[in-house]
Amino acid sequence: MPYLLHHLFTLTALNKPNNTAIICESGESISYRNLNSLANKFANAFNNLKDDVRGKPYVGIISPVHIQSIAAILGVLKIGCAYVPLDEYSPTERLEYIINNTGLDIIVIDSNLYHKYCKLFSKDQIKKFIIIGDSVTINVEDEKYIPLNSILQEDDEDPRSIVRVSDDLAYILHSSGSTGIPKGIMLTHRNALTFVNWMQKEFKLTQNDKIMSRAPFKFDLSVFDIFNTFNIGATLICFDWNKKREEEKKHVEYVKLMEREGATILYTTPSTYICLMNRGNLKETKLRLREIMYAGEPFPVPQLRKLMILLPNTRIANIYGPTETNIITYYWINTLPNDDSCIPLGKVVDDTEIIIVSEENNRICSPNEIGEIWCRGGTVTMGYLGMPEKTKEHLVKSPFHEYPAYFWRTGDYGYRDETDCLYYKGRKDHMVKVKGHRIEIGEVETAIAQYPYIDEYVVVAVPDEKYTNRLYCHYSTCKDQSVSEENMRNFLLAKLPEYMIPYKFINLNTLPKTSSGKVDRDLLSRQPYLE
Repeated sequence: MPYLLHHLFTLTALNKPNNTAIICESGESISYRNLNSLANKFANAFNNLKDDVRGKPYVGIISPVHIQSIAAILGVLKIGCAYVPLDEYSPTERLEYIINNTGLDIIVIDSNLYHKYCKLFSKDQIKKFIIIGDSVTINVEDEKYIPLNSILQEDDEDPRSIVRVSDDLAYILHSSGSTGIPKGIMLTHRNALTFVNWMQKEFKLTQNDKIMSRAPFKFDLSVFDIFNTFNIGATLICFDWNKKREEEKKHVEYVKLMEREGATILYTTPSTYICLMNRGNLKETKLRLREIMYAGEPFPVPQLRKLMILLPNTRIANIYGPTETNIITYYWINTLPNDDSCIPLGKVVDDTEIIIVSEENNRICSPNEIGEIWCRGGTVTMGYLGMPEKTKEHLVKSPFHEYPAYFWRTGDYGYRDETDCLYYKGRKDHMVKVKGHRIEIGEVETAIAQYPYIDEYVVVAVPDEKYTNRLYCHYSTCKDQSVSEENMRNFLLAKLPEYMIPYKFINLNTLPKTSSGKVDRDLLSRQPYLE
């Protein structure tokens, strides 16, 4: 029975070697046999570079998802190390902090990103860096540099590896949160495998499925894209994120790639689905998607209704779980609420316990009573790397169990109804006071979602000396549509009290996104007049 994440891949490479593992937008493809061979070359190269795998267990990766970058992370796992995605959209200073915090000494970087981040390789602790991709165009004079050709000359036999158990780290994902300081979320092989195995049980992928890769390595959705695909011997379809193209054209060509390759599974954020639908000509494309899942943020019901009309034969599931917990709930969407209220979080996944805890932290909430979502189980992180005090804030000993049981405080609020179905009510930091009234930002956004011709939108709270906070609504409109601010205000006044109406409405061509594909609330709250 596989107990390490990469075992899923190596078993498939052994049993289904001729299946196509990856297809790229360019048409390049690779079989499981050949991908395993390439992964072994990376693994043996890493082994030659690592003097102390236990003491220096991390390898950084700065790259979009493609054949060589996937082979590299498989190689990292094969020798008993953990991979650390470095966000290709982050400033160098932030990546320097992550390098210092993890102590990683080897970085794999895509050739298209080398010049942007070459400063990182001058750091003393960086022992070697490997350039992948179209490295023939890169002229590097640095003794730390290892060209891809050197990797390709390595032995492709299975590498030697140290003894590892399921509670050892597989990867570290970084999330900045409200402080702006990157938090290294430690995810083990057990965390990842519990997630992957449950996803397979519920979504039943087959070797005939074609899964669209959408999430970057730094986003936990990428674990599903890659390892659920490899678990069953299916095919991963990779979009070329390095190709230069206009923003609007990117969405259109992503949808065209889904159509061309006959994609059957897509798992991404609501913001991405809305972009593909409103800007990617989704309605003009014949897709074969049999199942889609969304996570990362609530899906505005009016937009979800449009998507369900465009994909009448596609099953849709709402998946929930912070990065620190992987996936902890799911809900299959068969019908939509008439009042456009939020979609439930639904049922708890296997090997997981969720409790809703009162604001005083001294009791478990009654049905329909809102409290903080606490969870424990196989998918939950062991904490933040190098941040013991921050970990203690979130990983707490339960006062409700007779034996030591540690729960992760998610910072999300919700409730259970009488049928034990879970509902989401927003994050603690999305509950603010305006003019003395406590407001849940999600409630304002739900009302805005019902206004015609709105494409994307987000409401952020900005501290204000007079009113405690002011609400700013940033929005974009559907193609060839315009929105009157006066009409929008009047529309919202029929649904919300006056103190919940945003102070200012700011129309943008597109809303800024994080590298995970979600609307960048932090940026907009820091720059409320962004236009």
